[in-house]
Parts: sequence; structure tokens; C-alpha cells
Amino acid sequence: MSGEDEGWSVAFNGSLPREVADGLREAGGRAGILSRVPDRDRLKELADRHQALSDPARLLILNLLGASDLCPCVLKELTGLTDSKLSYHLSILEKTGLAAWSQNKNWRVYRLTDRGLSCLGDDII
Repeated sequence: MSGEDEGWSVAFNGSLPREVADGLREAGGRAGILSRVPDRDRLKELADRHQALSDPARLLILNLLGASDLCPCVLKELTGLTDSKLSYHLSILEKTGLAAWSQNKNWRVYRLTDRGLSCLGDDII
């Protein structure tokens, strides 16, 4: 695999391990590898979602919503979070598409989205 022919930096000078060079060639070189990677916007979206899932309080909220649609007053009671902390965590879950809410008269009712459900997978209560 010559660096110039495949669009690689000449700094490699053919010094790549054979399995790496073979893998790159089989993947279609630089262009083939890059075509398989999500674009930067998608990577940012995935990073935000994983960051949302990295907090135990948000995981608790998601699991509770997996058991039932709930209003903030019930979520507050079940999680022990203050109003401001609960609001903060719910807003992150909403922004990442893991939870959503609907209005029922004077009540805001939160539910787990399909995306939220798929993120929990087998870990849901």
C-alpha cells in the first residue's frame, strides 16, 4: 500500500503493520474508511446522547418513565431531586430525544420515547 496512492500521508512510508495495511485496502482506503464514519453533526448528536445517559439521575428517570408515564411531581417524589435539578435533567433528556412530554389539562406528563427505550435496552426495569 503506497501512502500517496491511497491518499495517506507519506509519513507512513510503508511502515504500517501488514494487518492494518490489508484492512485499509479492503475497506477501500482512506475514502472507504471515512465513508463509514458518521458526519460531525451525527457524532455530536451521539456524544450528547451518551453524555445524557452517563448520569445516574437521568438513568433513574428514564427507567421510571419506562415503567409508566409520569408527571414531574411524581418524578420528584421517586427520585428525591429538587425542582430545579429535576427540571435540568428532564431538559437534557428532552433535548437528546430520550424523553418527551405532553400536556394533559394543567399537567405535564413525561414519557419515554422510542429512542429512550432503545437506549435502555435490556436494562429497563
